[in-house]
Amino acid sequence: MRIPIGKNYCLLFLLLLVNMAIWAHPTGNMVTVGKYVLWPYVDPVDDQAHHACLMLWHPNRSPEVLLRSEHPASDFMLYNRGETIYAIERRHIDCTQKFEIRILKFRIGERPDIIWDWFEDQWRIGEGGFVMPSDDEVIFGKYPGIYHLKKKKTPLEYFQFDSPIHRIRSVEGGRLLLLGDDHCWLVDFNGKMIKQWNNLVKKEVADAPLGRNQIFDADYHNGELLLAYWGNRSFVIVEEEIHKKTIVNQKKPLVPHWVAYYGKDKLLFSSELVFDGRNPKPWLMLYREKNIVEAIWTGN
Repeated sequence: MRIPIGKNYCLLFLLLLVNMAIWAHPTGNMVTVGKYVLWPYVDPVDDQAHHACLMLWHPNRSPEVLLRSEHPASDFMLYNRGETIYAIERRHIDCTQKFEIRILKFRIGERPDIIWDWFEDQWRIGEGGFVMPSDDEVIFGKYPGIYHLKKKKTPLEYFQFDSPIHRIRSVEGGRLLLLGDDHCWLVDFNGKMIKQWNNLVKKEVADAPLGRNQIFDADYHNGELLLAYWGNRSFVIVEEEIHKKTIVNQKKPLVPHWVAYYGKDKLLFSSELVFDGRNPKPWLMLYREKNIVEAIWTGN
């Protein structure tokens, strides 16, 4: 099912801006909805104008485009509450040099409803993860904090936290996973600490992509932490604070940037980071028990 969405009435072919944005940090995230997996990319994969899309995969069929933005220099960011999916679509308006977003709500197999129409986004909502407790409010991470936005209002600080936050994620048990510079915290929705992981980043790594020795994404399930370690080109699990295990090592030009638990298995997403004019090529893998790794999507 392919559903075109939106129109852009301004010419927007900012290829340099687009390529810089792709190279600097893949925008978006990966979510699981039952047996389905959704993630954003561009369609086609080599589209230099960067028309964002949402990809969909199920074990019984090949990955396919679910939604495609009609706007160049666009992005999608995802959150799901059970089978209900929320997608933030972002576009760049060339006429004003500003970003706008809207929020879509849908279930797989249904046409999306626009629950928040286009509005100017000065806060880069969704880049650092987001949660929608209801259709009329968004909780989102924006370095160094976490914020709460009600529809047609201005964002306010959601709760105070003693350390800077790069990313937030809703995880099992109605809790939040917060990703910091070198730490992760499991908290309730009031910011009360439940669990903490420290020293997640190695002090020194060789040839960190773009010089950024950092964790790009994290997920939590049943006491275990799953990390996309951008700086060390690896995927890591942390069972206890002192017990870290690298499950997949990658080599240049691959860079890990998204993770998600998939039942007992783990979804690992990376891209080829290149600087020769080509778009990054995606690599989505399913890591099964007993160290079995299966390729799901390589952009073909």
